[in-house]
This record gives sequence, structure tokens and C-alpha cells, in this order.
Amino acid sequence: MKKILILHTGGTFGMVPKEPDEVLVPGNLHTEWSRQVPEITRLADIYIEIPFNMDSSNVGMEEWRQLIRRVSEQMNDYDGFVIIHGTDTMAYTASALSYGLRNVPKPVVLTGAQRPLARLRSDARGNLIDAIEIATMDIPEVVIVFGQSVLRGNRATKTSITRYDAFASPNFPLLGKIGLNVEIYRKRLRTVAGPFRSDDAFSADLATVCLFPGIRPAYYQHLLDEPVKAYYLTGFGAGNIPEKDDGWLDFIRRARQKGRPVFIGSSSAHGNVDLHLYQGAKAALQAGARGTRDMTREAALVKLMKLCALYEAADEIIEAFYVDMAGEITA
Repeated sequence: MKKILILHTGGTFGMVPKEPDEVLVPGNLHTEWSRQVPEITRLADIYIEIPFNMDSSNVGMEEWRQLIRRVSEQMNDYDGFVIIHGTDTMAYTASALSYGLRNVPKPVVLTGAQRPLARLRSDARGNLIDAIEIATMDIPEVVIVFGQSVLRGNRATKTSITRYDAFASPNFPLLGKIGLNVEIYRKRLRTVAGPFRSDDAFSADLATVCLFPGIRPAYYQHLLDEPVKAYYLTGFGAGNIPEKDDGWLDFIRRARQKGRPVFIGSSSAHGNVDLHLYQGAKAALQAGARGTRDMTREAALVKLMKLCALYEAADEIIEAFYVDMAGEITA
């Protein structure tokens, strides 16, 4: 029987209602799991650790480092890993793990729930069973298992706060579907290209701005005076930015003069950012900006956090940004 390590990090999954107002608080996971989902012991030898227990909105670089180190240290001791995680930032953590666990040879599966395990009609029970089963398979990737879908972790994004199929993979097909049978689309899986190694370096020295109609560039010029290594602008459509007011083009030019890269993503989840298509995007390209292609916002931002930790020069960050690290970008 396969050995699976479950790392519980918090989130809705393990919450229980507390009297008198039924507010959700962390529960006794070992007690709840043995009572609510006793059949998981028929799937694998289960071992449980709780590296931290917090709302996923509080999970950041230090928690990513803890998970990368824990999985890396125990890679030879287990056949697969399941990480219970809050849904709000699960796609960010999945991206971080995919960049931090390079050439991972075993499945690292993130899952969680929209309703706690202790609640009626919870999706936690099914997601946990599915995640453990996927973790016993030959899937050398960081994946999210949620709502009976298997998604590449760095291609996933949360699309709903109420639906049980809360995640989508807008620019890459699913790796598998779970119904009466488990279907894994093996031709879509990555091939391990070298020896496994871990790298837990990340940096938050970047700034993001979500553009909107009527936005005033002057309010954001102060970001050019901050100790920032890269900028990420969320534009429109295929990467358009307002060009009637020269403010954002001037922002890009000044950032590049300071030796800092500027990347432009899209407020649209599906499709490819192409700065050659429209005048606004082309003007940004000519000013020195670069597009994020078909990467999700989560994957692009976390990749920049990784690259800002690894490189100093803007040209190095730009060049490395377009190198496929873990299947997050289409070559």
C-alpha cells in the first residue's frame, strides 16, 4: 500500500462550527477525519502533519518555503503528498510549489473545500478521497484536485466562491477527470527532465497595478521611487493599456530607465496576451513593457517573485520569464 503524507495548512476544510453563534473555527483534524472519512485508510497508509493552520489569505512566502522544505525533505519517504489548503490562494501556493520543487518525481496534490468537512453537503469528503487517490498515482506534477477535476497547479485559477467546481484551467486542458472512473490524460503530463531539486527563494519586491477605465497614472508614479525590482500591470484584453493619456507609457519608460522590467497581463483569464495586436498594447511594447502570454495571473506573479529572488538585472528577469519552468507557459 502506498504511503501518503497529508500536510494540513488550514482553510475551510477543517473548520467546525462553535457555539453559540456557529462561527467556524479550526477543529481537531485527526478526530474529524477518522470519524467523517474512515475509508481513506483503505486507499493508502496515511500520515498527517500540520505545519501551520491559517486562513489562506495569510499564506505567503514563508509558508511556501515551509511546504517546499517539508516535501523536499521527505521526498524519499512517501509515495505522494496531499496538501490541504484554503481555496482563496491555493493557485498561488500551487504555482510556488511547482517552481520550488523542480522536476518533482511524485504527485504533490493540493485540495480543500468550499464547505467544512463538519457541515452537511460538504465537498471536503469527496475532494479528500479524490486527492489521496490521485496522490497514489504516477503523476510527477504539482496539481490541484477539486470538484472532480485534476488541474496543473500553475495553470489553475479560482473562478467561484460558491460552486463546488471552484477552479478552472483557462489556457491548458485538464490533466484528468474523476467520475465513476479516474481518467488521467497522460499525454498532457510533464516529463521529468532532470534530477529533482528544491529552491525556496522568493522575493516580494514587485508592485502590481490593476488598470481600470479612467485610472490616473499620477497616483501611481510614487511606485517608481520604491525599492521595486519589477512591475506587473493588469491591462485589458490582449494587453491593452490607456494610451490617450501618456502617463502609463511614461511610467513604463521611467521604469525601464531605472533598470526594472514591466510586465502586462490581462483582466481576461482566457487567451494570450499579445502586445503586437492593438495600438495601446503596441505602444506599451515600444516603451519597454512585455506581455505575460498565456500565463494565469497567479502563475505570472509568483514566477516574478521567484525570478526577483534569483536575478538582479532586468534583462535576466525578462529572459527567464519566458522560459518554461514547470508547464506554466506555452512554448
